[in-house]
Amino acid sequence: MQAILITEPPHFELASVPDPRCGSGQVIIRTAYCGICGTDLEILRGAMPAGFARYPVVPGHEWTGVVEEVGPGVTDCRAGDRVSVEGYLPCGRCPRCLAGEFNLCPGHEQIGMTRNGGLAEYVAAPARSCHLVSEHVGLDEALMVEPASTVVRGIERAQPRPRSTAAVIGCGPIGLIAARVLALYEPAALLGVDLAPTQNALAMSAGFTDFASNPDSRELRERSGSDGWDVVVVAAGGAKPLEMAIQIVRTGGTIVAIGSSPDSVKLQIPANLFVTRDLHIEGILGYTTGSWVRTLEWLSSGKLRLGDLITHRRTIHQFGEALALVESRSEPIGKVAVSFM
Repeated sequence: MQAILITEPPHFELASVPDPRCGSGQVIIRTAYCGICGTDLEILRGAMPAGFARYPVVPGHEWTGVVEEVGPGVTDCRAGDRVSVEGYLPCGRCPRCLAGEFNLCPGHEQIGMTRNGGLAEYVAAPARSCHLVSEHVGLDEALMVEPASTVVRGIERAQPRPRSTAAVIGCGPIGLIAARVLALYEPAALLGVDLAPTQNALAMSAGFTDFASNPDSRELRERSGSDGWDVVVVAAGGAKPLEMAIQIVRTGGTIVAIGSSPDSVKLQIPANLFVTRDLHIEGILGYTTGSWVRTLEWLSSGKLRLGDLITHRRTIHQFGEALALVESRSEPIGKVAVSFM
């Protein structure tokens, strides 16, 4: 089969690799769509935190497809099922797994990072990780469940109240999804912040009530109409977005940190900051099965709409072009999807 193979950072190639074999409890899935995100760029650059990626690897952790083959012992999947697939491969034995926190399993095996992922014609996955996609939901829209379930989990942890105010730093795909999820809580104001002014129209169509590309924290805080924003979601990597969040969140407010950074990026803050300002910070490492199921249910019911946030589609032969779109942000861009259909 054909796949995008990262041999070692930063080298990738469109390669012919062996088809995956279907083991006990597994299924083989013919890929329909695979999204590209900032994490894929970090994998390609070798900038993932230690232990979160292993090479050589076929990337792709946001993907959907159709079950092609079922292995021995599989009773809840059958050939022809349209599926959305959780990527975590937990050990199932450690305290975190026994608590249902598969995303925190210290072994951290994950499809598309340490195991071959969705940028290939076929993928092997545990049947227990597969969730049926309703017939009226496109498999392209369903690829958004993976990033959206992380956002859903983060915003649920923040517990925003109706008529509260929220700001999102970074209006790429995660930030755009955050606007859609926050809108479900009926905020009084929803600000999108992105250094690329080209994201303005796309951000507003995602549901933001205001947009800013000026990184002046004082002005951004004043736009809240109070002493700061009730909830600030950080959907961009690096130290500066987190520093901005600290400066624009209100006293007693909540910061949801979703954007990741290399281990080398350090944040310097006063030691007593969270005490003197009574701040809450929610660090979000991925999704849980619960947030995945809720996201898929909201998508199926029409409560959450994500398909229009896919702004660019390319084939696997155009992967280099798709990657350049994600990296350059030279035009309004949401999710970039690689199509195998």
